[in-house]
This record gives sequence, structure tokens and C-alpha cells, in this order.
Amino acid sequence: MQKKINSLLKEVIFKAATLKEARERFADRLAPDFSIFDYLRTDEIGLSRYIADLLNPKGKHGQKEVFLEAFLKLLKLEKIKWSGNTKIKSVRLEEQANDQRRIDILLKFESGEIIGIENKPWAGDQKNQLSDYAAFIEKEAAGNSWLLVYLNNNDPSDHSGAKKEVFIKAKGEGKFIQLSYSDIIEWLEDCACKSRAPIVCLFIEELAKFIRMKVNGELEMSEENEISNLILDSSQNIESAFHVSIALRKVKEKLLKEFHGDLEKKLKDERFILVWDDAIWKSGYGFNVKFNEEQKFLLRFEFQASELGSLDWGIMQEDGSIKKDDVIWNKINEVMSDQFGFSGKKSERFPWWNRINKKEFSDEYRSWSSSAVPWMSIKKEELAGKFVELASRVHKAFVDRRSLELLSGKISADMDGGSY
Repeated sequence: MQKKINSLLKEVIFKAATLKEARERFADRLAPDFSIFDYLRTDEIGLSRYIADLLNPKGKHGQKEVFLEAFLKLLKLEKIKWSGNTKIKSVRLEEQANDQRRIDILLKFESGEIIGIENKPWAGDQKNQLSDYAAFIEKEAAGNSWLLVYLNNNDPSDHSGAKKEVFIKAKGEGKFIQLSYSDIIEWLEDCACKSRAPIVCLFIEELAKFIRMKVNGELEMSEENEISNLILDSSQNIESAFHVSIALRKVKEKLLKEFHGDLEKKLKDERFILVWDDAIWKSGYGFNVKFNEEQKFLLRFEFQASELGSLDWGIMQEDGSIKKDDVIWNKINEVMSDQFGFSGKKSERFPWWNRINKKEFSDEYRSWSSSAVPWMSIKKEELAGKFVELASRVHKAFVDRRSLELLSGKISADMDGGSY
């Protein structure tokens, strides 16, 4: 069996190398790595805008109700007795749902029916978030049919608290539907086939490709096809591939243990403290860095998807004991935004958070579930150093602004030269 596995691995390496060489040789004619989404907004808000524009019959795509009808078919609305009306009254982004929450997309139909879409490509839902949205949409619908659509590759979190019943009731009545991004890709492919405008078709195909690679973490299609065909070439290759697949989890666990030890040592050299989560493969897993024992806010690195997918980072309150204080949240957000050159988002847990992006790591480091790059970097004993360097930059930002006490939940009179 060992010889069969070695043979398969050698063939995979050869195929991957051949494809890489071919891409480089024909790059001037095919531009295989070029994507229009490298030049467009690709955060959660940008993705919501593209979906909303396609759903809008009055959108510039010129295809009228075609894309909306395909989406409604995907939702299978029979359970809630949808009227079948596709006459849109309004399509809104970031609609205010209550004092603090905004729902990503809100479709209002002339019949009074409403569909709300919460788009979470790289993050999970917050406490009671979906319950709040369900209550808001039900009120807006004023007795008409309504639906809350949750776009996420992982199940909703545990909705504890007084509002849990609202969410459970919506699910029971068929007014809550979860779609994965594979479902969205299926819808986009259907839309591309139905588009009569080549330029719109091209945009939709590029959007589907972007979601495959940057949200679902899939390989580039030609590479995936070549490797799949190689494995399917013989029963021996299939058997070998399964053995490799089974062993891969153990390989990752061993590499994570090496990463943990290396990171802990390097942080200790900087007099920083590592706080490591236990449940490795679940969504929400991550690790923290403390600069001192008094800290109530930690530097947090967290995987939003299971199997170490969708890495985010930010400043997080340690245990939820600190009630959200706009002054402290705003000041922490300001320090981080100034230091790293881009604004961060806020939540109950995080005064500042964002996706790991090209300014800290290359795209290959975002999803450890589908990229070999982070694991190779651990093997080369390089990855821990990258995180320690980033932690040092965060520490320096607060020290330079005389704001380190903020991370203990305190505000000093001399912070940032007294401007606080």
C-alpha cells in the first residue's frame, strides 16, 4: 500500500507542477490568474451588493425578473404560501433592523411580502441576531408572507436568551431558510445560462468563481479536475487517496501541536502570553495573545468556519464580563484602524475586527481547511513568527498612543497626548 500511495503522490505533484508551468507559459494569452474581483470590493458588503443587484429586476443587468425568479425557485417557497409575485417595490442594502443591527439585503414586493437575506461568508451569527431579524421582518410584513434567508456554510450558533422562541417559531413555520454558498453558486450558474447579455454572463461566472475560491476555499478548477481525474483513473488510486485523506487529519493535528509550541515560545520571548482554545475543528475556534495579565481585551485570531476555515482577527473582550462601552470600543477601534490603515468592524465581543487580508498575510492563509500554504509554513517554522510580528505591531500601536490601559478596560487622562 505504501508504494501505491507514494506513486499517487508523485503523480499528483507532477500534475500540479505541469499545470503551474502551463499557466506561466500561456499567461500572456489566457491570464488564468486574472480576476475582475481583484479590483472590486470583495468584503461582505461588496458581496451583498452584487447579489442584491442581480436580484433587482430593475438592475443594470437588463435581464428583468429572470434572476429573481431563479432565486425564488431555489428557495422553494411553497411552505409559506408565497403569492408568486415578482414585482419588486424596493431592494435595500444594510437596512436598519433595530438600534444596532442592519440586515444585509431586504427585498420588498408590491404585494407586501418580504424576503430578508443575511449574508455571512466569513463569519457566524451573533447572539440573538437571527431572532432580531425574524422579529423585524415579521413586523414589516404586517401579516403578509415573509422569509429570512441565512447565507452561511455553517449552522446558526446556539440562540440562547429570551428571544430564542422567535427564531424557533420562524423555523417551524418555514419562514427561515439556510443556504450554503454552494447553493448560491448553483443559482449563479443558472443565472449565467439564462443571461442573454454576454458581459453580464461573464460577470456572473467570475462571481461564482470568486465564491468558490474565496468563500468555499476550493482549488482552482483546472487543478481540481486534473487531480480528480487522476484519482478516478484506477481503483488503486481511489484506495490510496482515501488512505491519504484519513491520515491528513492526523498530519494537521501534529502540525498544529508544533505551531502551538513554536508560537508559545516566541511569544514568551516577547513577554506575551498565549491563550489557546481546545475545540480545534469547530467554527469559532482560535487563539489569543495577551500582553499582560491585567488585560481584559485580547488580540484574537478566530476561524469562522469549521475545519479551520475563514480566519478573522481583532481585539476581543476576554470573557464577556465587560458591558459594551462606546467610548472604550471607539478608542480601541481608532488605535487599530490608524495602525493598520483600514477600518475594523465592531460587535458586542469585538471593539475591532476584520478579515485576515493581504496586508497581514497572503490570501492562502485565510482558509487553512483548503490551502496547503499555512501547513507548509508551520513545517518550515515560519508561521509562528508571522503571528508574533503582527502581535508586536498591535502592542506597539497601543504603547505609542499611550493607550495600553484601554486593553484593561480603563481610560487614562494622558492617552494619546491627553486627547482622550
